[in-house]
Amino acid sequence: MRGLLTRDMIAMGKNRAFLAVVLMLCLFYTVSDMYVTGVLLMPMLLATVCGNMIRNDLSAPVRRTLFAMPFDRGEYVTEKYLVSIVPSCLLALVLQALSAAVHRQPVTQSAMVVACAVLLTVITASIEIPVNVIFRDRAQIARVCILAVVCAFVGIAVSLDMGTDGLLAIIVSMPAWAVYGIGAAAGAAVLAVSVMVSRHALRAAQL
Repeated sequence: MRGLLTRDMIAMGKNRAFLAVVLMLCLFYTVSDMYVTGVLLMPMLLATVCGNMIRNDLSAPVRRTLFAMPFDRGEYVTEKYLVSIVPSCLLALVLQALSAAVHRQPVTQSAMVVACAVLLTVITASIEIPVNVIFRDRAQIARVCILAVVCAFVGIAVSLDMGTDGLLAIIVSMPAWAVYGIGAAAGAAVLAVSVMVSRHALRAAQL
C-alpha cells in the first residue's frame, strides 16, 4: 500500500495549477467573512479531486500495469479512501485553526465546524470513489444525478424544518455528544457501504 500512496501523492504534487488555486482559495476564505464556508468547501473539493484520480487507474493502459503489482483489491480500495479522506480532513483542521486564530472563534464552534467538515468530506469521498469505479467515463452524468437526489433530500429536510418542532430545532436542542455521535455513526455507515460497493464493482470488473 505504501507504493500506492507514494504514487498518488506524486501524481497530486504534479497538479501544480490545481494546488495553486486551492492555496489561493484557502487564503481568501481564511481572511474573509466566509471562513466557515471555506473550511467546509475546500476539503470537499480536495476529496473530489483525489477520488477522481481513480479514473486514470481504470483506463486500459494504466490498468494492465497497475493491477499487475503485488497488492489485492482490498488494499487498493483502502488506499484510495485514505488518500481522499485523510489529507482533506487535515486541511479542514488547519483551515479551521487559522480561521479561529484570525476571527477569534470559540473552541466549541471550531469543534463543530471541523466535525461538519469531516462528515461532509467522508460523504464526498464515499460518493466520488464508487461513482468513478462504476461509471468511469460516465461519472459526470452519474454525479449530476446523485446531486439531484441529494438536493431533493435537502429540500425535504428543509420542508420538515417548519415551526418550533422542526428538524433544525430538534437538532439544536440535542446535547453536543448526541449530535457528534449521530454524525459519526452516519459517516461510518456511509463509508462502510461505499467501501463494499467499490470492492464489489472492482470484483465485477475483474480487477
